[in-house]
Amino acid sequence: MGHRELTEKDLSVDEKKVFGRIIDMWAAGDPADPYASSTESKLIKHSKKDGFPEELIVKIVKDLAARGLINLVNERGETFIKFRVEASHIVKELQKTQYVYLARDFKPPHR
Repeated sequence: MGHRELTEKDLSVDEKKVFGRIIDMWAAGDPADPYASSTESKLIKHSKKDGFPEELIVKIVKDLAARGLINLVNERGETFIKFRVEASHIVKELQKTQYVYLARDFKPPHR
C-alpha cells in the first residue's frame, strides 16, 4: 500500500484549532522574518486563552511535527515552529475554515 497524503480531515478538532493558531502566527510574522512570532511559548500563551491545557498543546505540537506538518527548531533559547512545504495543502484547507482567524490569504515562505 502506498503513502497517503494527510488532509485536514485527518486532524482532530483540537489539532485543527492549534494548527490554525500556528498558521495565524506565521501570518503575523514580518516577511523578512516570518517565524519571529511563531514560538512554542507564544502558541501556548494564545492557546491557553482558547481553553487548552499546556500539556495538550505541547502534545499536539509534537504530534504535528511527528506527522511532518511543522518543523520545531531551537534557536536563541526558544523553540520556533516553522512551515514545512509538505503541509501546504493542509494549510490551504484550514485557511477556508473557522480554525484560522487572521491568515486567510497567508502564503507560507517555501524554504
